[in-house]
Amino acid sequence: MRRSYQDYEVKKSLSRRRDNPKLKVSLKYGSLESTCEGSADEVLRFVFNFIKDVYPNYEIVSGLTLTVDLERLLRGLKGVISFLPKGRPVILKDTDELTDSELILAYLVATYAGNQIGMAEDDNLSMADLLDKTRKPAGTVAGRLSELVSELYVERVGRGKYRVTAYGVKEFMEEILPRLEEGE
Repeated sequence: MRRSYQDYEVKKSLSRRRDNPKLKVSLKYGSLESTCEGSADEVLRFVFNFIKDVYPNYEIVSGLTLTVDLERLLRGLKGVISFLPKGRPVILKDTDELTDSELILAYLVATYAGNQIGMAEDDNLSMADLLDKTRKPAGTVAGRLSELVSELYVERVGRGKYRVTAYGVKEFMEEILPRLEEGE
């Protein structure tokens, strides 16, 4: 499922509103149908409860599924990365202490985050993009990407294109982001 806003002006006017707009969601599963209107938190609780009622094993299954907590990721990235025009990510912190693999993973996570918030069109980077961003030799980047793919932190999504996995985001948030946050 891909999110998109057809009308930028509608999006812009919503961000200028002082009152909190209500979110309205209608759900239908077979013959069951329900609608909820309220704050984003209320609607999310409603959706999760609906799924839990319709699919009782949802809690068990969701506990076994690795997903990205986008809000937590974005909060962690604040002050660590920024986006240039066209969604190009820039790491604001010193990356000298990162290994080559960690640096590649950091740029892939930044690209993923940029895509999720609508700043970047793609959620992946090409080998050429990674060479440009990391300033590392092609053999080094190719070797580290191969390792990251085998460790399930990154997946190949086409000829010479790579995207971070949920497991890669988890690794980044637990191991790399804290070191970037404390670095100057």
